[in-house]
Amino acid sequence: MAIESFGTMFSRAILRHLSLHGPTGAADLARELGTDSNTARRALRALEEAGLVTADAPAGQRRGRVVTFAIQPERLESLLAALKDYLLGH
Repeated sequence: MAIESFGTMFSRAILRHLSLHGPTGAADLARELGTDSNTARRALRALEEAGLVTADAPAGQRRGRVVTFAIQPERLESLLAALKDYLLGH
């Protein structure tokens, strides 16, 4: 379930950073959020699979490139509404 993407503090930190600062690469996110690039890439992959972020290059064409990730606000709002409904028992 895509709502599980909100499950980690790090994933939420990525979403907040992208929301506040705009599109950012995995290495920059890792540095700014105090982790390593592999951890950032794994979290970004999960967020991308949930439709919460998009990359400026398709998954199969990223090798050797700096890939920038951007938040998808409509998807985020949709999942937040679903989470709210779940928590309130609707």
